[in-house]
Amino acid sequence: MEQTSHRSSVLNKYRQHPRVRIPAPFVCALSHCQSRGWLRKPGIDLGVVYDLSIRGARVSTEAEIRPGDEVTLTLRLPKQLKPADIAVATVRWTKDQFCGLAFKKLSPDAQIRLKKYVSILSTTVS
Repeated sequence: MEQTSHRSSVLNKYRQHPRVRIPAPFVCALSHCQSRGWLRKPGIDLGVVYDLSIRGARVSTEAEIRPGDEVTLTLRLPKQLKPADIAVATVRWTKDQFCGLAFKKLSPDAQIRLKKYVSILSTTVS
């Protein structure tokens, strides 16, 4: 466990926006930005957020997504009344049921919610 913690802290030194591990992973909703078929509305899939920064997240999901796909994401951050809506997130990588998402478009309100949540976690989780 300590080796994983050490690796995370080493990687965070090189990140522009440090990532925090979520102590109690929470559910999110995601859907493709574009329809997968003619006249089909994009479906909404569920995921679980395990790591988070103000610019991205690591999520597990059964959604059919591939690197390069763009998705919308609704994060119901714990202890916040309104969700943080990410208008566009790009799938950077996938492995098994996990994927890495890079946030491209989010409202100033969503950015404030993320900063607040990540700030609280980074001071309480070591």
